Amino acid sequence: MKNVGLRFGIVAAVLALTVYLLIPSFQFYMKSEAEQEAIRKDAPQTLKRILNLGLDLQGGMRLVLEIDRSKLPDNDKDVIDRAYAIIENRINQLGVAEPTLQKQGNNRIIVELPGIKDETVAKEVIGKTAQLEFKLVRSDADRERALSIIEATVSGKEAPADSASKGEKADAEKEKAEKDLADKLFSGDDQSKDSAAGKADSAGDDAFEAAGSFRSLVEYYGEMAVVKTENERKVKEYLSRDDVRKALDRAGLGGSDFLWGNEAVAGGRGASGGYKYLYYVKAAPEMKGDVIKNAMQSIDQGGMNSGKAKVDMEMNSAGARRFTAVTGANINKQLAIVLDSTVYSAPRIVSRISGGRAEITGSFTIEEAKALAIILRAGALPAPVSIVEERTVGPSLGQDAIRKGLMAGAIGTALVIVFMIVYYKASGLIALFALLLNMLIVLATMAAASAVLTLPGIAGLILLIGMGVDANVLIFERVREEMSLGRTVRGAIDLGYSNALSAILDSNITTIITGLILLWKGTGPIRGFAVTLIIGITASLFTALFVSKLLMSSLFSKQSKLSI
Repeated sequence: MKNVGLRFGIVAAVLALTVYLLIPSFQFYMKSEAEQEAIRKDAPQTLKRILNLGLDLQGGMRLVLEIDRSKLPDNDKDVIDRAYAIIENRINQLGVAEPTLQKQGNNRIIVELPGIKDETVAKEVIGKTAQLEFKLVRSDADRERALSIIEATVSGKEAPADSASKGEKADAEKEKAEKDLADKLFSGDDQSKDSAAGKADSAGDDAFEAAGSFRSLVEYYGEMAVVKTENERKVKEYLSRDDVRKALDRAGLGGSDFLWGNEAVAGGRGASGGYKYLYYVKAAPEMKGDVIKNAMQSIDQGGMNSGKAKVDMEMNSAGARRFTAVTGANINKQLAIVLDSTVYSAPRIVSRISGGRAEITGSFTIEEAKALAIILRAGALPAPVSIVEERTVGPSLGQDAIRKGLMAGAIGTALVIVFMIVYYKASGLIALFALLLNMLIVLATMAAASAVLTLPGIAGLILLIGMGVDANVLIFERVREEMSLGRTVRGAIDLGYSNALSAILDSNITTIITGLILLWKGTGPIRGFAVTLIIGITASLFTALFVSKLLMSSLFSKQSKLSI
């Protein structure tokens, strides 16, 4: 057999890769429920590297939403896309790990929210009316002043004057510490003397460390403020504090809001990704989404952005007049397009725009421009969306399903192991190793793809235990036939695999086609079963035709007898 070393290297590499991909999942699920919940809140990016459990296993909510088309014109074909964009944005704000959205027909959207704790809040957020607004972005100086005020507030200091320097603030802190030290010394308390003396020397440094508790979370990408995605929750907590809002009100900045950009972007000095833009905008909108008559993506035909995607907007007569006034009075300022308190774009106004038509240019792909156009049209969505079906699964039911699924899997695996060892002896052990590798590949692939394991998915895994050895059974029977005809061990192995190949491919390819149809037409749990089945069958072909043949040829080809 040629290139045996290379083939063993491939098998070892596949095994090492599967273990590497599964390590985060094992580490996560070995933690307590409280620790898992903390990871979901503080490090949500971790959930993208593990095998997540579906709605039926960890509990949660499933909603079927229906669009009322009774008041829509017959030619309004993309209403479901606009509704989908709104609902997806709502769910992203809920902070649910691995939510599932799927369009069903022309009127329905299926939403699955695994692990959701507050069903009432979820329904309210998903079902409320969309709010599309155009808000002016405040100047960089205003933003920096607001950040300084927040920094001073959360660190327990007075809000700094505009002209105050870090050195002056540190000197003030140190002067106060020295005064406290004098009071302690005068009191005659020896223990207090020693304690106060140690504190006085580091007062200035402590002040800076406290001040950095907020400002260190905000970085810069050019002139834009950005925040690491893992720090987003901490910054939100600071911005929502009552004392922070009151401090901004006292400073005359109460009519402004900090809003997040829609997507994670590359940002920060020397950073490569995982950041979100933080915009500082006026709270009162200049215009609302009801002025948008239409929005379409197109290709820029001239200028610096020639050949790039853009978005063309058309407004109604009232919107055209208002837009002319807003753009004329705010040249060289950014106008943020805000949907549900999330900034989707903030183009800079370069001139007064009249006539009710405008364009948004930038580094858009065709897909990004199309998505932004849908967002703009979604602001004036005339069709109400209602919840026509609701199903809530408790976590206890999910745990019971996992327990029963694991028990069924253990029983099925034990029976397969006993049969293969008794009936096929040493060759059966090779088939069992291939089966183990097959299951690891399935789970690792699902974890790498951020797939969700559902109860039907577990059923698919149990089915794969039987199907995983099916190809080996066909091969072993062919090998037995060749041995009975007087072939050598090596010849019987080669002919056995060769003669069984067509039957194995026929049965497995037809099963994969069935899985693809289920994946295409199915919904929810059916799709979970289909994903598990397709990955499992593909992995089974690799382990049966490559791994087990490699082991059989290496172990038995030089022997006079074959343990089969």
